[in-house]
Amino acid sequence: MDSFRARLWEIIDPEEGEMSWFNWLIVILIFASLVMLALETETSLRDGFRGLLLSVNFLILLVFAGEFALRLWAAGVDERWRGVKGHIDYVARPHVIADFLAFGPELSVILFFPNLAEQLMFLRALRLLRLLRLASFFPVFRRIGRALADAAPQLGAAAMIAFGAIFISACILYFAESKIQPEAFGSIPRALWWAVATLTTVGYGDVYPVTLFGRVAAGMAAVTGVGLVALPAGILATTFDREFSRPPPDSPDPDHDEDEDEASAAP
Repeated sequence: MDSFRARLWEIIDPEEGEMSWFNWLIVILIFASLVMLALETETSLRDGFRGLLLSVNFLILLVFAGEFALRLWAAGVDERWRGVKGHIDYVARPHVIADFLAFGPELSVILFFPNLAEQLMFLRALRLLRLLRLASFFPVFRRIGRALADAAPQLGAAAMIAFGAIFISACILYFAESKIQPEAFGSIPRALWWAVATLTTVGYGDVYPVTLFGRVAAGMAAVTGVGLVALPAGILATTFDREFSRPPPDSPDPDHDEDEDEASAAP
């Protein structure tokens, strides 16, 4: 039994080795469930193929539930997750909680409260949490996560600068345009919509200043917006370059291997 459990853990847990056929099956089902989420919002498809969509979704939910149960049972192979405390620690991991939320609430409603399934359609949005599973299957996502964590202080500073620029622009446009265009700039919260659209370079064009001072301020805000977009882009580019220029954590050290080769070649 222990050997079967160990083999099962090796197949299920991608952190312990390369991707297995079971891991690829889960990846395919993740994308299939997201496609199902999109199809279920199309009225013509939902009405014409309601039974098929419900059956396929229920089958996918059962697979995710079974995989989750097997993973909990097999996790005891790892020393970190043995015993009751180990299993509690394993379940408390953020990505494991996300895995459960991605199928647990929806499956529970279907099994125990089928009459409420249509009223609780918002639970289907929890399927988006399944995308987090991809981070455990593909190491590149973990490296992206480390890069984002390294860039968090700089990105936080950039966000504060952006908020300050947006708020100042909204205040200026409020004082310049509120009397001329009270519908669009009659309050600072209303002017914030224009400021966000302008400084993020979206430029919807439905609201724009008409006074001279307002136009000058808008031009300066538009130029500032280019820098606000470029700032986080530069931070991320630098951080990603630094992260991906490092060898992966589980890759062998080439200098260490070279030293070993020289030592073995020495008489």
